[in-house]
Amino acid sequence: MNGFDVKEKGKLPALPLEVLCPNCRKPLQLYTYAQARTVVCGVCSRLSEVQERGLVQIRAVDKEKQEPLIPIGTEGRIKGILYKVVGFLVHKEQSLKYRWREYVLFNPVHGYAFLSEYDGHWTFFQFISDISNGAKRTTSSLYYRGSEYKLYNKYRSQVLYAQGEFFWEITEDNSEYLEYVAPPYMLTLSVNKVEQTWLLGEHIEPEMVQETFSIAAPMPYKIDVGAVEPFSQNFSLSFVSKMAGGAAALLLLIQVLLVSFQQGKVLMDQTFTVTEDGGKGTLLPVPGPTVEIGSALGSSNVQVYLRAPVTNTWFATGLSLLNVNTGREYFVELGVEYYHGYEGGEHWKEGSTDTDQILSSIPSGTYRVYLQPSREVLALGTSLPESFHLKLVQDVAIWSNFWIALLLIAAVPVVQGIRHYSFEKDRWMNSDYSPYTQ
Repeated sequence: MNGFDVKEKGKLPALPLEVLCPNCRKPLQLYTYAQARTVVCGVCSRLSEVQERGLVQIRAVDKEKQEPLIPIGTEGRIKGILYKVVGFLVHKEQSLKYRWREYVLFNPVHGYAFLSEYDGHWTFFQFISDISNGAKRTTSSLYYRGSEYKLYNKYRSQVLYAQGEFFWEITEDNSEYLEYVAPPYMLTLSVNKVEQTWLLGEHIEPEMVQETFSIAAPMPYKIDVGAVEPFSQNFSLSFVSKMAGGAAALLLLIQVLLVSFQQGKVLMDQTFTVTEDGGKGTLLPVPGPTVEIGSALGSSNVQVYLRAPVTNTWFATGLSLLNVNTGREYFVELGVEYYHGYEGGEHWKEGSTDTDQILSSIPSGTYRVYLQPSREVLALGTSLPESFHLKLVQDVAIWSNFWIALLLIAAVPVVQGIRHYSFEKDRWMNSDYSPYTQ
């Protein structure tokens, strides 16, 4: 609808056409001129039809009078187009309690658009013509511009209150409306005996509406999840999943690079014999070799491997690394135990004959190894180990930190996925076509 010629598309005509309400004789401002078909007086709420001879009074539209949050005549720019608010409607879904408010917007070049508000959620609608008109009332989903839209609502509506001018007879609308959603967008199909019309809606944040139309009053409080309210505009599940995938790939690359540069240098690989202290059951300390720990980074980790031939008993040893220059000592204790037997017709076993631990950040230097072994005393029916094997390896690859970091990265999209599922379930709670089980 082009209305009338405008020299500068970025502006609206400054002077409206002023007429008198046939009921209360108060002046009415007509901004759409020849486009207006019906007019509702904001003072007496009388609906009048625009005819050649003037306004002809029809009926009152005042079942639930509400003052518009955005006054008639207010201007605001949406998607680069300057609109003027020319009408305000309070709708009710027939046979149900749901009510929503709708603002009719007009631009003389781009025609009409709508701004709808329900429970504090705002949607901007524009007419579209690039979609097939063959959709049936039984269609549960459809595709538009590569996205799938799912049927969300199907209803007929009635007008409870109105202000301003309209290009249709607002009280004689017998259309059935079908809403399809693909957040943050909505397709609305209006079907009657004569024609069917498509509207494309897009979610708008209340703050943007308030800023666009310079609204001073408090905005309606948002209740629940809107029909096309996006889960997160800046932190969507798709975005988080892509970011987590990228972070995981980078983490793996770093780990592979670190592993490739690890020395894996064997400092000691030796078997030691244990000696009891005069039959007292305790074992004497065992002197180890002197080892050289060196790293270009100034420090290195050292992995300690212990293996002992234990059977139905345990064995442990303390290991000290004493820096011969600084006198600083680094200590770790390792132990193994292995048990097996036969009970209830079944063989069983538990434990292991080997284990390992890592000493992290050992400064470069010369170290003397000291060992203090210990074992079970007088264990009946056991074979006490007479020797044990120790292996020290410098600068080994540590995968535990990698797996912990990977788990933390994976937790982000998992948590976001749970939040997204809950959000979508709440969205569909007011729909008769919810894909979620109640």
